[in-house]
Amino acid sequence: MRQSKALKFLGFFYLVLAMIFVLGPIFVTIAFSFNLDRFSSLPWRGFTLQWYEKMFANEEIMKSLLNSVILGIMVTLTSVTLGFTAAFGLRHWKSKMKGAFLLVSISPLAVPWTLLGLAFLIFFNNFGITKSIVTVWISHVVFTAPLALNIINARMQTIPKSMENAAWDLGAGSFRTMVYVILPQTLPAIVAAALLTFTISFDEFIISWFISGFDKTLPVYIYGVIRSGVTPVINAIGTMVFLISVTLVSISQIFQRKQD
Repeated sequence: MRQSKALKFLGFFYLVLAMIFVLGPIFVTIAFSFNLDRFSSLPWRGFTLQWYEKMFANEEIMKSLLNSVILGIMVTLTSVTLGFTAAFGLRHWKSKMKGAFLLVSISPLAVPWTLLGLAFLIFFNNFGITKSIVTVWISHVVFTAPLALNIINARMQTIPKSMENAAWDLGAGSFRTMVYVILPQTLPAIVAAALLTFTISFDEFIISWFISGFDKTLPVYIYGVIRSGVTPVINAIGTMVFLISVTLVSISQIFQRKQD
């Protein structure tokens, strides 16, 4: 009994240390975003919201935030649409190449983003395509669409074929069957994929830095600013991004659990 309690205590203690190690720097950033002192250092000078006020009053920050939100929405809609249609096609594709196609489809997830960013930069330069929010959108879809496909396909494979057969027997065509039978059943996976792809696109920096041009996303803007030093305004931005990302990922996990 004592040994069992000791093991539980050690397990709990290890978990606490792991959480402190992972979340410690984030909590420090959040804390200093409310510090009255303009330098991110101790001692604590007092509580203030002035850095958040300056953040929302900064036009460049708001513009880059808007770019990130618009980009995230565009990427989400495209990735989820491609992921759903690809998963639906795989469901009805009877071929030995099905596994190979799925493997090739998700292969961009295995490529380091630095190499992807460099490859996209070379590609767009060779074809004379101006770097903009559109090029970032295209690039983000390349690695978010496979992720959406994986999530939606995993759910779609659990839907019994008998449900489709019943719909066909009652006179529904392929399109009506997809809309009224398959789509509602995969909705939790679609929402989860949408939230996750938006979060990834919203937070992504490396590829955006290569090909964003003058249309800077929020991570690219942050990188440009911190090269001259970290300010409390950057801490405020980091806190805002962290809260948005954690909220979306948490909701995504809730929807993914609903699939079970």
